[in-house]
Amino acid sequence: MSVPRRVIGLTWSTAGLFLLAVALAATSLLHNAEVEAIARTDERIRQVVSGAEADLNRTLMGADLVLAGLTEVLQVAIGPGDTVDAQAAHRILSALNDRQLNFADVALLAEDGSMIASGLPASMRGGLPLPPGLRERALAQEVAGLVISDAVVGAYSGERSVLLTRALRLTGGRRVIGVAEVPTALLASVVSSALTTGGLSVTLERDDGRLVMSLPPDDARIGQRLLPPLVAASATGQPQAAGARLGGAPARVAVRPTLYPQLLIAVSVPLTEALADSELDSRFIVATAGLFALLVLGAAALAHWQLVRLGQARQALADSVATLDQALASMGDAFLLCDAQDRVLRWNQRYLELFPWLLPVLRIGAPFHDLAVAAAARLYPDDEAQRRAWIDMRVGLHRAADRGWEQVLVTGVAVNAVERRTPDGGVVSVYRDISTAERTLSRAKADAEAANEAKSQFLANMSHEIRTPLNAVMGLNDLLLRSPLNAEQRRHAELVRSSGQLLLSLINDILDLSRIEAGHVDVQVLPFNPRRVAEEVLGLLDERAVAQHLALTLETTARVATELRGDSVRVRQVLFNLVGNALKFTAQGSVRVALDQLPCDDSPDDVMLQVEVQDTGIGIPAQALPTLFDRFTQADSSAARRHGGSGLGLAITREVVQLLGGCIAVTSAPGQGSRFVATMRCSLLAGQVQPQAPAPEPVAGEPEHGLSVLVAEDNSVNQFVIEAVLQQLGHRPKIVADGLHAVEQARLQHWDLVLMDMQMPELDGAAATRAIRALAGPAADVPIVAMTANARDEDRLACLAAGMDDYVSKPIDMDVLQAAIVRALAKGRARASATHAPL
Repeated sequence: MSVPRRVIGLTWSTAGLFLLAVALAATSLLHNAEVEAIARTDERIRQVVSGAEADLNRTLMGADLVLAGLTEVLQVAIGPGDTVDAQAAHRILSALNDRQLNFADVALLAEDGSMIASGLPASMRGGLPLPPGLRERALAQEVAGLVISDAVVGAYSGERSVLLTRALRLTGGRRVIGVAEVPTALLASVVSSALTTGGLSVTLERDDGRLVMSLPPDDARIGQRLLPPLVAASATGQPQAAGARLGGAPARVAVRPTLYPQLLIAVSVPLTEALADSELDSRFIVATAGLFALLVLGAAALAHWQLVRLGQARQALADSVATLDQALASMGDAFLLCDAQDRVLRWNQRYLELFPWLLPVLRIGAPFHDLAVAAAARLYPDDEAQRRAWIDMRVGLHRAADRGWEQVLVTGVAVNAVERRTPDGGVVSVYRDISTAERTLSRAKADAEAANEAKSQFLANMSHEIRTPLNAVMGLNDLLLRSPLNAEQRRHAELVRSSGQLLLSLINDILDLSRIEAGHVDVQVLPFNPRRVAEEVLGLLDERAVAQHLALTLETTARVATELRGDSVRVRQVLFNLVGNALKFTAQGSVRVALDQLPCDDSPDDVMLQVEVQDTGIGIPAQALPTLFDRFTQADSSAARRHGGSGLGLAITREVVQLLGGCIAVTSAPGQGSRFVATMRCSLLAGQVQPQAPAPEPVAGEPEHGLSVLVAEDNSVNQFVIEAVLQQLGHRPKIVADGLHAVEQARLQHWDLVLMDMQMPELDGAAATRAIRALAGPAADVPIVAMTANARDEDRLACLAAGMDDYVSKPIDMDVLQAAIVRALAKGRARASATHAPL
């Protein structure tokens, strides 16, 4: 595409004007930068010379006041006829010298310059020589004032100093001279406190031009006459262009007089230093101007090129739009794009095929509301109220643009719509024609999820129903075992107990598995000691190992931390399953348990706790290893018949290990034993004190006997069993069949303890507990223990939330029940004490 010559000419003419403007602006900025730099330097000089003058005046005035008051300070050392006790005066002046850190020495001289008293012992002995004419100038003043010497080297201090002298009169009229030696280094330090930045030089000069002190120090010039000498009349403190006082280079100089006319202070800044910032600014301005000029030239060249390319770009844009239209037309889904104001921008042909009734209103810029009105008219031609409601619903969904939804059109086509916001606030809508098969699959998935939930609920209900009669069986059998039996009867009763425990274990395994499938298992992350957990598990299984004549050992590497953060309950469950499984299938030899701690690659704060269980048992065939962790599977059916088990232990172990972010593996060979290795993710404790994991509540004291116990239980067999168990434990039970009677008995009579079933007619255990806790007086504090066939963790939490003190699950073990009773009694006493404590 050709570009008119006048457009190119205009482009370059504009660039030339820009270059001229840049040159003028740069020149002006350079001048302004120099002026501003000198102005900043002058302001800095004014501040420094004023500050230095004020600091120096304070120092000199302080010294003058000390000299003026010297006769009063020495009053105790002055006798009749103005005689002075030299030793007493020396002590006084020495103390004064120690207090006045500004002085190297303080002395009192006679009119002839001889020493009367001095602060330094050396000057006391050898006298204090004064520069020629200093004594005469001090005595010649009609009104006594401070006379300052040229810079001298102290006779005894060895420092370069100035001598401050003042004529004084003693009480009797005798004239004396007070002298203070002040190091010039001290004057320099006083003046330096006013210096805020580098690059400045400060001089302290006499009115005859002699240099007394300088900063930076220049000892070679001290005492020399600087030309031209400073004039007090022109010492206004305003910076002027002049030669630097030291060196004579062009500079900005400001002069101020002190309170003592013979001393003037000057501050100089070399012109090169003053313009240093300006130099940087000038370089920056020149560089920026040059860069801007290059940019202007580059922009002009780019504009030239861009004008040439403009036609090609327009053609490319048209081609891109055509390609986009083709892509949208080839989509199998309908597509609609609206802007941030809900106005139509683009659609494809498929959109019109799905919604042909929108053709009359569909156009670029059409409000989406108009599309909703047209669709509602087709859906509800005769119902105005439904049309308005549908329009509001459809426009609301479109504006929210945060969900998918489905709709069956009047044509019978089911449409799945997904609407999402674009970064600029527009809305992209995609409509998919979903088939009957897809809808059926979606419903099947929902049905499967519902069936899985129903299965979990069914297993929980079945667990409750099985535990209720099993409680009676195992309870009566436990009572039977505690009674006198012959050998054959005891053997039969023990077989019943063993079978009941096996059945209970199977119920617990099935419940664990169903809870894991339903996602009802939560990981409780708390600090725990891994070695202690392992020792507790092995301690519980040690009796079983001893009965089987097996060696059960624990090894822990030094890498294992004394405390980790993790779910100790699940770690304990894994150890129980693996060690119990090893003991089950090992007839002779040993079971070795090893704990180790491995680094976690993806997190420096996490570690993998490794549990290894190795036995010398029957081993596992190679063909059985791939399915070993499947549910209801055992490597050998004959082993299952011989050793028992449901085939769920290892499946549950794998599920728990994976829940804890780890994995489990096995190596084995028939006749050579097996080695299981499980890893579980734990966290390292931080350096600060960590909250301790709540330990199981200890049994608070010895078992108590002779308690009056109210039992709420609706099952007649379980009533008989719990009554017999309590009587055997030495308690006095009273049985009621529902929660209403339990509340009534708690209100009418004092009870030491209440055992509460959860599922009862009329009023369940949770409601009955809340009713008892609402009673007036001590009856509300009675200890209550849940006694239920609901064995899930959520059931236990529900009991505690209702106000119960402890929980035992059916079938009831007498030892577990006794421990729960002791804990509940302790809690009840603590609650009663807190409730009735005096305010």
